[in-house]
Amino acid sequence: MTFNGATLIGTDTSSPYSFSWTSVAAGTYSLTARAFDNLGASTNSAAISITVNQGPTTLIAKNSVWKYLDNGSNQGTAWSATAFVDTTWASGAGQLGYGDGDEATVVSFGPSSSNKYITTYFRRAFSVVNPTFGSLRINIVRDDGAVVYLNGVEVARTNMPNGTITFTTRASSAIGGSAESTYNVINIPASALVAGTNVIAVELHQSAANSSDLSFDLELLGQP
Repeated sequence: MTFNGATLIGTDTSSPYSFSWTSVAAGTYSLTARAFDNLGASTNSAAISITVNQGPTTLIAKNSVWKYLDNGSNQGTAWSATAFVDTTWASGAGQLGYGDGDEATVVSFGPSSSNKYITTYFRRAFSVVNPTFGSLRINIVRDDGAVVYLNGVEVARTNMPNGTITFTTRASSAIGGSAESTYNVINIPASALVAGTNVIAVELHQSAANSSDLSFDLELLGQP
């Protein structure tokens, strides 16, 4: 018999003795074992202390639905703010993009195959009850480059140049092959999160106006 404090959590009457303790909440526990011989006499083990850590919390799942704007317009800076109204934007599930054939949502690329939009915009609102995470982990597919904002504050950029980013800024390099569908890991502080509604916004940039494809998806995890 095994106890957490005074609470029985498992028994086994056959050697080798074991049991499964499932759905254990995060916290610290004091465990003891009680053994019986075939005459009914028992003895208790010394207590051991264990700590169960909370796993990552999924704030935005892969292949989620995003609001997006794919008309090549200059959105300036206001578009990434929490209060920005995106009700006229289209919606679609990830992976979003064009040209690879694996997209759940195909977005527009522009006037012609040799004159495509450089920048496409994506937004998603999500709710957090208790934003006391140790950090946040972004897993992002970005072909070619991306700048990520959380509640209007830039928190990451990947395959993008330094300095001011505009809607005509091109990604630093072209992405090809398996890298087009690889989730790139970015760890960021959780300090920009608030209790309640949060908004993550991503501007995706092509490296050239004749790029053959575009890919975007994002997963956001709260780390304990």
